[in-house]
Amino acid sequence: MRVWNLFGRAFQWIVGRFRPQPTEPPRYRLDHAFEVPEAVDPLKIVAVGEGGHLWYAVLSCPCGCGETIQLSLLPDDRPRWRLTSHGGVPTLSPSVWRHRGCRSHFILRDGRVTWC
Repeated sequence: MRVWNLFGRAFQWIVGRFRPQPTEPPRYRLDHAFEVPEAVDPLKIVAVGEGGHLWYAVLSCPCGCGETIQLSLLPDDRPRWRLTSHGGVPTLSPSVWRHRGCRSHFILRDGRVTWC
């Protein structure tokens, strides 16, 4: 009986080595700039500001429409967003809901987009 268990485990290990492994979707990364960029690379959020004061978060719409989204990070503005980062991986809150264009609605948490 032990031989069959050993054979079964060895077979599963061999088959598992050739089975495609699930891949994680790529994460957004955070970049910094002093001015609003004209174009933003996909999977990048650019935090615009200077001296530790951030004014805007700029990103390319994750739906693929090609539009650039500019979100205010100023505490006195309405609406405004909060941008946090851990190890260069950004989180935006609250959700982003475009009312014009593609009308995307999404959450960006830990560098990953979740559609609403």
